[in-house]
Amino acid sequence: MKRQLILTLAATVLLTTPVVTMTPHVLAEETATSTTTSEASGMDRLQINAVAIGNALTSEQETYTLDKLGIKGETPIYKTTGADLVKYLPGNGFTDQWAVYSSVRMQTLDKNDGITVDIATPENITKITAAQYQNAALTAGISDAKLTIASAVPIDGSGALAGVYKIVEESGGIIDQKRVDVAQDEMDVLATITEQNKDKEGYSDEALNKAQEEAKTTLAEQTAKGEKLTQADIKQAVEDALANNGLKDIVTSDQLNELTTLMDSMKENNIFSDFVNQLDLSNAKQQIEEKSKGLWTKIKDFFSGIWSSITGMFGNKDEQPTQESIVQ
Repeated sequence: MKRQLILTLAATVLLTTPVVTMTPHVLAEETATSTTTSEASGMDRLQINAVAIGNALTSEQETYTLDKLGIKGETPIYKTTGADLVKYLPGNGFTDQWAVYSSVRMQTLDKNDGITVDIATPENITKITAAQYQNAALTAGISDAKLTIASAVPIDGSGALAGVYKIVEESGGIIDQKRVDVAQDEMDVLATITEQNKDKEGYSDEALNKAQEEAKTTLAEQTAKGEKLTQADIKQAVEDALANNGLKDIVTSDQLNELTTLMDSMKENNIFSDFVNQLDLSNAKQQIEEKSKGLWTKIKDFFSGIWSSITGMFGNKDEQPTQESIVQ
């Protein structure tokens, strides 16, 4: 029976579906263990620490790339080829003979740690941004993982993205190709919009990707409530997210339509309904939680102080109740 590889996203309401796994892959000594860890839900989490490296690298370039990826010990290394580009990123003009240079290391993180992306050679990844890698991975169904990207030569970075999917499958997972296709479309749309607006004042790729996350979050929440999303609902969610991130008067109507069409494709591929319970607000949620912790401490201290004053008046200090009995 297939088991699920849950690379669950931190608290991110970013839509993902658990990735299905089959037989666990034996990992390097560096990962400590390659066995699956049982979850309360009965599903399994597969631990991954592996590299997919471009097949066109020379021996010297490969050494350089592995160093940038922080590889030590016997971490599994797979070769990403032109055939992988064709398989995982179809419709982009790649052929089986395509040379691949950009490489990636994938490490699964603890549940609810989220997706992090580190581009170790930013001068050599010329097109795909860290936020775009993150969004694509999440849409494809990958979460709770650290992705480290590197290239020995200037390149757009598509090979590294294909490498992420290859690592999952080589490690025993099954990638949903429909999701991968949507993720690729998403990255292409976001990259094109960024290129078209890069010289506009007030625009940033980070803001666009954040808006994209917010729109997906909103639509996932509406889906969770059983609402039937219309084209108008989707467009409104995109417009609101762009406005919230200062892009309302920057993104053009044509670009808005492209984003709306992209979201509609996500709806048609059941992406919103699939990761309804894995929505997250990332840093924003973490900040709120931290502030809440501080507020709760102040509340307990406040009541504790009042009780100390009262018991002090009557000389019953030895009978002071615990903070837990004061505030439940």
